[in-house]
Amino acid sequence: MRKAVFACLLSCSLLAAAGSAAEVRGKVVGALDNPVAAAVVLHRASGAKTETDAEGRFALDVPALGRFILEVVHPDYYDREFEIGARELAKPVVLVLVPLITQNEEVVVTAMRYPEPSIQVPAASTVVSGETLSEEMVTNINEGLQNVPGVGALGSAGFSLVPSVRGLARRRVLYLVDGARLESDRRTGPNASFVSPDDIERIEVLRSASSVFYGSDAIGGVIHILTRAPSFERGLRGRLQAGYGTVNGEKRVGLGLEGATGRWAFSLSFHRDDAGLYRAPGGTKILQSQFTQGSLLAKAALRTDKREIDIGFLAARGTDIGKPSPTASTKPTWYPRENQNLIQVHWKEKNVGKDGEILFHAFANPNFLETLTDTYDGFLTKESYAKTDSAEFGAQASYSKKISPSFRLEGGLDYFGRGGAHAYNKYTSFDEFGAVTDIQEEYPYLSASRGDFGAFLSADFAGIRRLDILGGVRYDLLRMKAQPSGEVPPVLTNDSQPTGFVAVSYKLAKELTAFVNVSRAYRLASINERFYTGISGRGFIIGQPGLQPESSFNLDGGLRLPGKRYFFGLYAFRYLIDDMIERFRLDPTTYTYGNIERGLLRGFEFEAEAFVLSGWKVFGNFAVIRGRSLATGDPLNDVAPFRVFTGTRYWRGRFSAELNATFSAAKSDPGPAEIAVASSELVNLKAGYVWRGLDFFVMLANVFNATYIARADPDAMFEPGRNLRVGFAYAF
Repeated sequence: MRKAVFACLLSCSLLAAAGSAAEVRGKVVGALDNPVAAAVVLHRASGAKTETDAEGRFALDVPALGRFILEVVHPDYYDREFEIGARELAKPVVLVLVPLITQNEEVVVTAMRYPEPSIQVPAASTVVSGETLSEEMVTNINEGLQNVPGVGALGSAGFSLVPSVRGLARRRVLYLVDGARLESDRRTGPNASFVSPDDIERIEVLRSASSVFYGSDAIGGVIHILTRAPSFERGLRGRLQAGYGTVNGEKRVGLGLEGATGRWAFSLSFHRDDAGLYRAPGGTKILQSQFTQGSLLAKAALRTDKREIDIGFLAARGTDIGKPSPTASTKPTWYPRENQNLIQVHWKEKNVGKDGEILFHAFANPNFLETLTDTYDGFLTKESYAKTDSAEFGAQASYSKKISPSFRLEGGLDYFGRGGAHAYNKYTSFDEFGAVTDIQEEYPYLSASRGDFGAFLSADFAGIRRLDILGGVRYDLLRMKAQPSGEVPPVLTNDSQPTGFVAVSYKLAKELTAFVNVSRAYRLASINERFYTGISGRGFIIGQPGLQPESSFNLDGGLRLPGKRYFFGLYAFRYLIDDMIERFRLDPTTYTYGNIERGLLRGFEFEAEAFVLSGWKVFGNFAVIRGRSLATGDPLNDVAPFRVFTGTRYWRGRFSAELNATFSAAKSDPGPAEIAVASSELVNLKAGYVWRGLDFFVMLANVFNATYIARADPDAMFEPGRNLRVGFAYAF
């Protein structure tokens, strides 16, 4: 299937209508408003076509048939059909065209808190489009990121896997949803599984330390999820989606509506996924791999010459989310309910002073998570129930200004808080007749809170030929309070952390750019890591109140070679982390935490994509990562083995097909809470067809029904067997 995200400013006006014909005038441009010359504009029904001039302009005579379809074709951009009618012709219409290569000057990202071309970011970054997520029919964010270089996954199996970036996870990679920070009471950290992939416009993965821009938890980078924004095209439009997967009986359905009137636009969408137990190769059902997830996303937006306001609300409800494990038949664990309620406001004032902008952002997210474990010994002997709840909230105010065409300055204040955090455990024992024999209740912590207040300043200077220098400083004040087991007075800790960042990009040749960045980052131990002792999704966990904050010295560098029809990138990194918080197994079902003196992560990544012939693309990437404790020499947890991802894609007209494969080496050096795993190979095949707003998708995952374990987790289960996924999306 063709990726359907383009930029095309179609300033169409109906200048003359004589009898049954009309002249349409317009302009075709790229995502940064750059004109696209030699693009073919075609009205297939009548055979009328023309080419754009050097300024991207065109004029075309079409039959006066009311609404009609124009096709725009250019060898460096994805083709797309545009539906045009009298309402569109009455005013300028903006459509978006994106180039074939995903790493390109025309792909805009927000990695440094303000929009800029991805190729100018002095760090390794990747953009995963919403169209890619739709084609692959992924069930959650983790699944959609597994083809990004350097990205792995943590967990035993199923819906609750969490991405790792360059061997870092467990709150060392910061999750953002439209700029709002996410927290989670899962031991592996947030995974944003409650965000429906069908609601996502794109995911930006920044694989570099970013504490200067975001504060704690960004040692390993940032995963920024941007949900679909309302369109300002007049009228009411909708989108219907549905899909089915054979390996677990997954059923998914979604409905979205959006509209605009004048300066205001809105969107509303609902999505629901429901899946049973998946089957491993050989037909074995993996117990506790089921899940049910539903979400509602509502947005309203205002646009004027001087102001942009966005208001959003995301309500998500997860039920009976299973936790697969080898003991699921005798000691099943699952999450009965997970509730998220994220509301946020973005307010941007433009042209404040000369070329200045003020940005204000605020959010709140009351949420809770339940965990339930049953124990069987011929009959139900014990039920262990845990619930953690809290409210996350935050605000940011910043001012940015272009002092000159080559110098940009930005500074501001931000705050992230977590309040009203409580943890409750209940243990119920039964006799052989099902009667309750004992009930025990405990409160691992009460009235816990966290507050992170930060001030930051950054500057971007590009006034020297071929050279771009970016730097920033930040200072954070951090406070955490809790009553472990109801203790009085509460435990109170205060920390402060300075961070800094300096990056230099140099254009070695017309298309070849080199960059290097040096940074200091940190991570504050979470409330749960310090104060929660009790049951978890994988057994029993013991908190450690004395955990110290992690701090890191990070060095990144890379080479990029972007072209109109190719891209090559080579990156290297070295992260030195002091007081690294590691997880240790005390016995097969009991875990705890501790600070190790120093951990070292290093490695390199390579990625490439090229259109070797018209309609034929090849792509691939690989990553080599090594991690060691410098105190003991032992391997670190969560470091993925050497992995290669490669594939080829072909499309002709409205049809496209792709074959891709992932090859993972054996994990022979497990960390202190891991096991060794064998090498594995995974092959997938997918195809798509597009026709006038109706998109068909089909994907055959694990084509050869390979049996393998993908992670070095002691509880890791076999991955799903051969899975046929089918789906469609209809825009109306």
